[in-house]
Amino acid sequence: MQLQDSTSFPERDDTHSRSWPFWSATLRVLLLLGMLTWWLSVLARVTTNVPSSVDAPSLLRPGVTQLPDSRVEFVGDWVVQTIGTESFVATRVAGDRLRFEFVGTELGIVVRAGPDAGSISVRIREGTRNDSASREVSTVLNLERSSARVETLTLGKSLAPGVHVAEIRNEDSAELALAAIIVHGRPGIWWAWLPPLGLGLLGLGASLHAWWNALVTALGWWKLGTES
Repeated sequence: MQLQDSTSFPERDDTHSRSWPFWSATLRVLLLLGMLTWWLSVLARVTTNVPSSVDAPSLLRPGVTQLPDSRVEFVGDWVVQTIGTESFVATRVAGDRLRFEFVGTELGIVVRAGPDAGSISVRIREGTRNDSASREVSTVLNLERSSARVETLTLGKSLAPGVHVAEIRNEDSAELALAAIIVHGRPGIWWAWLPPLGLGLLGLGASLHAWWNALVTALGWWKLGTES
């Protein structure tokens, strides 16, 4: 005689095992959405809309601007000097200055340094002349050297992208001779952010695909489809 084992074990509830991948995928999607939202808010601040050359023709843009230039305002007794193939705008009066507006993130000058040169002060205001809430960067440079030579000096870098106002002032009764103004734009324009933004969107798409698969598995739709 055979004995029939009537002992029955309760069926294991795998609801938790099915729902955990769904909630994990949901969390990844929410985190990626939050990161992309923050990223776009930062992107809007660091890629300021810059006026076009038609709307603002007086702005110095990235590149080398040879002096004199009509977009640069000279205040004081300035003269044009030509030495060989190089041209300079020079003064020997303390307090003489030049002002200009530029768009970029770094500013430099080509200047003649030497025993006849002295100190200059540089002020860069991040924002237009009418922007009272703008931040100002100032520095003093000594151009006196043992021998005369032409140097390229950096006046400001890591500036916020946008329009800025710069003023260069001759502090001594020594010679200040400028040949050119150099403006750099880093980061350049908004397309520089497209690769990381594209990768973020691809990651979001992959996370949404994983989330959908986890949802189908958690609801048992895939299992019902295979049984039918």
